[in-house]
Amino acid sequence: MSHSSVKGLPLPLLLLLPTLLAERVSAAPLAPSPAPASVADRDLEAALRRRLFETRAATPVQALAGADPDSTEWEQARASGQQPPCVEVGPLRYVASRFDLDGDGRPERLALVVGSFACGSRGCSLFIFRQGSSGLEPVAENGLFQTPLRLGAGRSAGWWDLRLSGTDAGVPAGVMDLRFDGRTYRDSPGVANPGGALAAGPELLAMPALPFEAIGQPLACEAASP
Repeated sequence: MSHSSVKGLPLPLLLLLPTLLAERVSAAPLAPSPAPASVADRDLEAALRRRLFETRAATPVQALAGADPDSTEWEQARASGQQPPCVEVGPLRYVASRFDLDGDGRPERLALVVGSFACGSRGCSLFIFRQGSSGLEPVAENGLFQTPLRLGAGRSAGWWDLRLSGTDAGVPAGVMDLRFDGRTYRDSPGVANPGGALAAGPELLAMPALPFEAIGQPLACEAASP
């Protein structure tokens, strides 16, 4: 074989091959970008408005006297008893994701709602919905969301456990496991792990480190016109 050619290609042309290949690659159409982690979900937005602002049966706040103020039930009841009109609460935004928590092949919707109405010193509002025969049905609410939400290590009543960063008066304090009890997710007594570290399970939902107006999607008071 001649030193001036390789497999029949003259040496000058061989030297030009990297440049020619680079030009061809750069001219090729780009593959579609992955979908954003949080995109507008009109069905989810409608379900969130119903849970946040429409009247629903709830434990009266006055009936919570003596109840544990660190419990999820207390937080839910407190929020349920304070449902001003949407237009009076200021701007809200949400971050959403989907994951099949119960293994039925239909992913549940997970949503973190942020804003002065949806957040307090102990966290922001987490909502979980499943697909029902007539639309999205609420599974759980938790007003103690601290980023991130991760998948737990086991299952309870057929649903994956969830894990959050725990707080003590707004100060990070270990982790909190949420377990399904057959009806909803609860942070049952004894499940919180004040000294533990957040497990490295798959991340399901997180609060992005962005200015408020750049977080997720806006949650409008009324459905967008088609």
